[in-house]
Amino acid sequence: MTQSDSAKKTQLTFAAGGWVVLLALILVLGITIFAFLGPMRGEKPIGDGRNPSTYGFDLSNLSVPQESLVGSGNPRDFLRSLDGPTVLAGSEIAPKNKAERIKYAVSTDRVIGITVNGESRAYPLKLMNVHEVSNDTLGGVPIAVTYSPLCDSAVIFNRTINGTIVIFGVSGLLLNSNLVMYETPDAPVATTEKPPTETYKSSLWSQLAFRAIAGPAAANETQLTLMPGTQVCTWAAWFLLHPDTTVALPNESDARRMKETDYERYWQEGKVNFPIVSIEQKDHNDRTIPFSEIAPTVAPLLDTGMGTMAMIIAVQYPSGWKIIPMTTLIKFISYQTFLSDSSMLGVRINWRIVPQMGALVQEADPMPIMVPCRWFAWQAFHPTRAELR
Repeated sequence: MTQSDSAKKTQLTFAAGGWVVLLALILVLGITIFAFLGPMRGEKPIGDGRNPSTYGFDLSNLSVPQESLVGSGNPRDFLRSLDGPTVLAGSEIAPKNKAERIKYAVSTDRVIGITVNGESRAYPLKLMNVHEVSNDTLGGVPIAVTYSPLCDSAVIFNRTINGTIVIFGVSGLLLNSNLVMYETPDAPVATTEKPPTETYKSSLWSQLAFRAIAGPAAANETQLTLMPGTQVCTWAAWFLLHPDTTVALPNESDARRMKETDYERYWQEGKVNFPIVSIEQKDHNDRTIPFSEIAPTVAPLLDTGMGTMAMIIAVQYPSGWKIIPMTTLIKFISYQTFLSDSSMLGVRINWRIVPQMGALVQEADPMPIMVPCRWFAWQAFHPTRAELR
């Protein structure tokens, strides 16, 4: 066999598998072009994942210990806020799941739920995991639904600050392992693109401190307005009490990220991976007390078996914040409804326990401000506000 015959015999044709090579080349070319599009347009990640000074924010008026503010490992806007989400009636979720291969908001999925001016909406945590902030309008009120997965904390704010409606973005920074946001002026039409910030000095805002921590707003000690009635429960439990609810839907690009993002193992391990420094409690020398020194003083308050990652609900009463451990709430209630707290405290809550699905407020007078989160996170931000109920 000549060299020419051998070459003809081993020639790769399209039918013989050449299409695989061609497809691989197209994919490599596409990835290469995509990788260079950002730099070609002048776009590049802001923030090196570690040093807060590289994120392009105004860190003047920093009102928290410098060591408590760190990079999350991601640049600014690595997680894009979900602005003006598309919604679907809750009653349409079951038919949607039946018709589609990938299920969304199944019975045991946890959701953030809230009702504003009679209008209810649920934000599945699998969706919030990949956005952390959703700028929305509900019941005519501009709201920011925020979720910090490392703390399992859900807080919903009014987006009107000093008379101006803003949109919040994910800064890429963490304060005590918790979400730090930044704000820009609200766009006329909700889009996935943030307005330019060159002429607008953003402030940094802490989810669990409920206030500005750096920038112009921190100079005035500006507080965020919390919306009452924020709850975290299963989709089945929320839909049971709010059959007229709507559900926020993901963007097309969210499907894969939602599937890959899960913090359950992190909570089970019980180890906090980022620095924790108390931002409120100081000793007689005006030294900020590290969380490691605070935790032992509150440990006796906790039920046996309740550790740093225990799920709690912080409820604001006229007399101050009260902590309700989820395990305690469920343990002492063997029936469906339970009236907690007397009228002397100014808030009367009717909790509804859904077996194996948690607890949520069936009704309250008035509806209180509630912050569901992990125990360590509340203690890091509010070590003097830890009265256990």
